[in-house]
Amino acid sequence: MYNELNWSGNEINKKNLISLIQNTACFAEPKIEFEQYCIDAVSAVDLIYFAGFEFNDIKHAIVVDLGSGTGRLSIASAFFKAEYVLSVDIDIDALKILYQNVKKLNLEHIILPICADIKRFEILKRCTPSNIKITTIMNPPFGVQKSKADREFLQKAFSFSDVVYSIHLRNEKVQEFIKNFVSILEWRIDLIVPFNLMLAKTYEFHSKKTKEINVNFYRFLKKE
Repeated sequence: MYNELNWSGNEINKKNLISLIQNTACFAEPKIEFEQYCIDAVSAVDLIYFAGFEFNDIKHAIVVDLGSGTGRLSIASAFFKAEYVLSVDIDIDALKILYQNVKKLNLEHIILPICADIKRFEILKRCTPSNIKITTIMNPPFGVQKSKADREFLQKAFSFSDVVYSIHLRNEKVQEFIKNFVSILEWRIDLIVPFNLMLAKTYEFHSKKTKEINVNFYRFLKKE
């Protein structure tokens, strides 16, 4: 079961999904101020498999991909029978690429690109059916270019989500900060999964073709 999923009557195994996402277009001219880079296909699929199979947080849910970029997490979510995927990004150029990726895969009926600053993006819980889960899965900026950028993404996700998955740098200082920060907002860390992102050469100052980045994948739940 963990190697197969069913979408629109067609089965696709994990290897084929990775290949499909690997062949989607990435940023043509990545913008460093937004810390733009494409998550590698293996990581994107592994994370969505984890959320979809281990916790059933994707199927029939409204999935929100904050800072969606060119849509790799959004596309992977669509293949797990998400009810809808809202792909939110401030950069219209990134969303144009996302839309072309979505169009090529005939996913326009599931994935909705939304150009918005997350500070102004809202979902009114009272306007969504009570039986539909809202799952946010995101790869936010780490705050290298803009201090505290990751906090803004967490705060926004917590304002409307039932469950939140988010990627952050793996180190003790970051982990301790996140633990305290989310507790203040009446959320808690449910699970932390360490893994490695493979970052392809994106900017001129990158000296290597690929670089391994140690990160943690967090699952957050609201405190009872």
